[in-house]
Amino acid sequence: MRLRSRVPRRLFAAAASAAVLAAGPGGLPSAAAAPQAREAGREDVLLSVPESRGSGKKVRIDASFFTSDASGVSGRRPAVLLAHGFGGSKESVREQAVELADRGYAVLTWSARGFGASGGRIGLNSPDREVEDVKHLLDWLAERPEVELD
Repeated sequence: MRLRSRVPRRLFAAAASAAVLAAGPGGLPSAAAAPQAREAGREDVLLSVPESRGSGKKVRIDASFFTSDASGVSGRRPAVLLAHGFGGSKESVREQAVELADRGYAVLTWSARGFGASGGRIGLNSPDREVEDVKHLLDWLAERPEVELD
């Protein structure tokens, strides 16, 4: 079973809000989303997402994907999206990501628009921008062989 890419808008807003609240305030990715680096269970990627829903312009989202064999989990595992607080970046939640990966989760962290190495302008959870970004992050995760889909 694949993650649906057309989940109701309210569900995306709720998921994005939950991710932001859990960590604090704060089309599909293009084929150019190739890995940049891989080190000790961390894969850094740059994802290209629409600047806004329906826009032909693109914005770069800097993300890191964490997995670990420390927990003894092999194969597919549950995924966690880990958001940072306002003024932070994906590096702000790196320690949490490593801990969750060591407990058997596949973890995706990202720097929101305008933070860290991500492009674009800050929109404070705009449904057409940051909330859409979460949709694309979920779609990217659904393509990973490490991620449990059900």
